[in-house]
Amino acid sequence: MLQDAVDVFLRIPKFRSTPSVHSLNTLLSVLCKKSIGLQMVHQILLKSHAMNIRLEESSFHILITTLSKIKRVGYAIELLNHMRHYGYNPDLTLYSLILSSMCEHGEFSSGDVMDFLGEMQILGFTPNVGDCVNVIKVLVKDGRGLDALDVLNLMKLDGMKPDIVCYTMVLDVIISAGNFQEADNLFDEILVMGLVPDIYTFNVYINGLCKQKNVEYGFKMVGLMEEFGCKPDVVTYNTLIGMLCKIGHVMRAKDLVKEMGLKGVQGNLHTYRILIDGLVSKDEVMEALVLLEEMLSLGFIPRSLTFDEIVCGLCKKGIFFEALKLLEQMASSNITPGTKWQLPEHISGLLQTGLHLVLGHHLKFYNCHTKSRGASLSGILVDY
Repeated sequence: MLQDAVDVFLRIPKFRSTPSVHSLNTLLSVLCKKSIGLQMVHQILLKSHAMNIRLEESSFHILITTLSKIKRVGYAIELLNHMRHYGYNPDLTLYSLILSSMCEHGEFSSGDVMDFLGEMQILGFTPNVGDCVNVIKVLVKDGRGLDALDVLNLMKLDGMKPDIVCYTMVLDVIISAGNFQEADNLFDEILVMGLVPDIYTFNVYINGLCKQKNVEYGFKMVGLMEEFGCKPDVVTYNTLIGMLCKIGHVMRAKDLVKEMGLKGVQGNLHTYRILIDGLVSKDEVMEALVLLEEMLSLGFIPRSLTFDEIVCGLCKKGIFFEALKLLEQMASSNITPGTKWQLPEHISGLLQTGLHLVLGHHLKFYNCHTKSRGASLSGILVDY
């Protein structure tokens, strides 16, 4: 069918008619809808030139639109430049289409995208909201926070009102880059602009505050969330719990876990890991063990590192019976052990409890998982 359309177009002169650009555009529109038709376009353009058909602006629109859709954006840009050679001025629609394609297909760097945006502005085109959002997404992905902020400011200068999603993307990348003053200013601007931060905005900003160890202001943000009718979620609490443990306020972190439970927010695997690590770091190993058992009862599977830390802590305190029980639990749960607890002083203490027979019962399991680490538990036991 496509070949029939091509044949009819090429035979137009034989019908005592003059081929026109309208005929060419009709054929191009048909060919560009099918992959097999796209393969014919190049020859048709060559033959149309021989038929004295001059491409018009509408012809370029068809071709550039098609090239952008099939991810041949580089060719689309070349064709855009050829339009000027033919004396045509590309419009905002074409520039927006190409810019969108550059951002979407990932073939171009954020630098290329910014250069193309700059070219649009030099030509007097004002990018629309969609153009700016696409560019911000690319910049955020590349970690270019200040450039993303520049585009956000450009939107406002051009009379656009970025939404909360746009602000949150820029806020996140600015915080990731450590530009905390800019982040504070941007969050204040969100409130001044009358936008209502959502859960993602608050979580991003609280994360930034915690990165600065400004936990108290983080708690104030939780209060502000509730004023806005935005309920803190497990991510909010985990961020605060993590920072409290990091600065040594483990007991306060425990209280916060209780508070989140009272407010109907269920802790997740990450919540338990954070708090257990915090308790172990403060030498509260028995509390960590209780929390580990609660974690297991809820169906959460800890990392072997979590087990290792607690086993080591128990051995250091001389609570070898509990350490052995925990090792048995690891074995029965098929959890691969680490090497930290296998230090000679830990093994020696376990043997001195008189429970080496229980320990030996699990040698096969542990030797199987520690061969790749260059030492086996049985090898250590031989030394004793």
